[in-house]
Amino acid sequence: MRSIVIACLACLPLASQDTRQATGVRVGEVTEDSAIVWMRVTARAARNPDGLVQRGAGALRLPEGVKVEQLEGACPGAPGRVRLRYGAREDLRDARATAWAEVSAAADYTHQFRLTGLKPATAYYYAAETATPGGKPVHAPLRGRFQTAPPASQYAEVTFTVVTGHMYKDLDHPEGFHIYAAMLKLAPHFIVPTGDNVYYDNEAPRATTPEVARYHWHRMFSYPRHVAFYLQAPAYWEKDDHDTLFDDCWPAMRPQQMLPLTFEDGQRIFLEQVPMREKTYRSYRWGKGLQVWLTEGRDFRSANRAPDGPAKTIWGAAQKKWLYETILASDADFKVLVSPTPIVGPDRANKGDNHANAAFAHEGNEFRRWVQKNVPGNFFIACGDRHWQYHSVHPETGVEEFCAGPASDQHAAGTPGYDPRYHRFHLVKGGFLSVSFRRTGAQSQLLFRHHDVRGKVVYQYERSR
Repeated sequence: MRSIVIACLACLPLASQDTRQATGVRVGEVTEDSAIVWMRVTARAARNPDGLVQRGAGALRLPEGVKVEQLEGACPGAPGRVRLRYGAREDLRDARATAWAEVSAAADYTHQFRLTGLKPATAYYYAAETATPGGKPVHAPLRGRFQTAPPASQYAEVTFTVVTGHMYKDLDHPEGFHIYAAMLKLAPHFIVPTGDNVYYDNEAPRATTPEVARYHWHRMFSYPRHVAFYLQAPAYWEKDDHDTLFDDCWPAMRPQQMLPLTFEDGQRIFLEQVPMREKTYRSYRWGKGLQVWLTEGRDFRSANRAPDGPAKTIWGAAQKKWLYETILASDADFKVLVSPTPIVGPDRANKGDNHANAAFAHEGNEFRRWVQKNVPGNFFIACGDRHWQYHSVHPETGVEEFCAGPASDQHAAGTPGYDPRYHRFHLVKGGFLSVSFRRTGAQSQLLFRHHDVRGKVVYQYERSR
């Protein structure tokens, strides 16, 4: 297991008045030689702990005359400058420094540094620095680390985690979800948040403007546990319906209760709030043993209510072509597709927005049969969206799927029940999924583990080849 910089985290001045990064730092899209680092300047050192809390039925609308910065958890931004110093030494004596970059309200006071020329399989340490618009004073930095991917020609042990369903009202600890403290102990090489990172539509205040939508991100990812975790683990972010616009949404949808916020606003704000490039479907290699695919389930989909058939799609023609071609081209020992929504299920009969539903049965059947024919035995699906944990095997094609489960026990519900035709494991609880690759002698092994919210393993499954 990798070492973790606990001592460094313990001395970070997360609540010091000398810092101006209440929403932390996020590293993403890590490859063998590159990474993206997201930073944001905030007006204060920490989230607003004493602001207005909206509760009860009818409290979804932001009250008349109340400003976002008056709300509990608010982290208003501030104009200023950001810079990143990074290197392979923890003391940063070998550090390179980016140029100072100005941040402004236009992009929510955020900036994303694209680092290149990094060494593979290397731990990088960084100091994320902020300053006032004039450059002085320079505030105290946040310090963190990430590790680059190993070369595709070499075997290396890798562990990553998968999470979903961050509903704010279902938080299970005042400093952030228990899962983040539990995952930090595993020292994962990366994490995949599969979407529903926030809930614009059914959490107070409902996000009817970009300002309120951004507030949802600020309050969720400014908790101390969340900040500490993302200072240690890079992420490959996905979005789903609730953190794009509305429940089960598609591009042409214009829900009256969300206006004037639009689907296009949701797409733009997602790319602003997480470190990533413009293309939201992509694949990353982590050594000779593992390749991971991340799909986009909202931007290209047909209307959920459209008649099913060959033309109806969740992925769109270009993404599907890319997915088939890149899976076939991969020589990784194991291939894992991380999907925002289920592909195997089973799901509830009243749902109609994923590949496990009758509404998208044609594309779902097509893909499952394609997997059975082309990559049997070393292809797996990890998914989010559902509010229970499971390991399912599709009865006709044998395609296997592992659902992470929601971020807390309070958010667990809604299962159609245990189905012996599908389920090898089924639990209506919160937690997370971890996936680990290792090489033992001449044998490659992939281990899936379901964890409860405090990290205890409640189910595990291993495949060797």
